[in-house]
Amino acid sequence: MPGESDWYSIVGLIVFFLALLLVMHLYARFDHFAERRAKGTPLRTTIPMMLTVALAYEIMPALSHFSILLPAALILTAIARDFMLWWRPEANEKTLEAYK
Repeated sequence: MPGESDWYSIVGLIVFFLALLLVMHLYARFDHFAERRAKGTPLRTTIPMMLTVALAYEIMPALSHFSILLPAALILTAIARDFMLWWRPEANEKTLEAYK
């Protein structure tokens, strides 16, 4: 009827956003778990960052039209962070413990 709202579309949007929130929450838990398990390994943040980029491309296929430089920059930044954690782990572990 004209002037009435479509409740199915509203419920569908709520379910969609809740499912998206659930996927992001589960991935954040996995990322936290993976980073703690990888403590002391050379690729501590690179692997979770690569998984984040892959998840973003799977959830939003429109990202494939963007330049490859964005995910490459993210992955290179994660590699640089891993290198710095590997280079002087004792200093970085003290800093990370201070933020907890």
